[in-house]
Amino acid sequence: MILTKRRGSHNWGYYQIMAPVEPADSIRRLGFSRWYERRLIEAHAWFVSGFICMILVATCVEELTFRGSAARLLAYVCLVAVALVICVYGLFRYQRILWEAESVGERATCSACGAYARFQLISASTARCRKCSHEWRLLD
Repeated sequence: MILTKRRGSHNWGYYQIMAPVEPADSIRRLGFSRWYERRLIEAHAWFVSGFICMILVATCVEELTFRGSAARLLAYVCLVAVALVICVYGLFRYQRILWEAESVGERATCSACGAYARFQLISASTARCRKCSHEWRLLD
């Protein structure tokens, strides 16, 4: 959800909660196939980032000893903490983006004629088949 300043309000403390209009804008701008491909690429980039950070955490924990200086220990602990946060966030983003792409991809087939990814969005959630003009709800 996004907090935006309400129109006509001069008070900056008065905000309304708006649901993001993604992925409808992106699908309309790029087309479903390109949008789907880009979402999968972005998801796997997050996965690779999370996996690399996981390896970094394992390496730093293995190198972590209490015999060195306090500055070295603090640097390793900070590096492990940052890498762990990036790892968890990256894997969470991977799962979320992949889930979004797959849930939209499952509904990208026209139930009337069976055409996959051959539609245009006529509203933020409704698609119309280019082949048979059947309409269905694409996004929830």
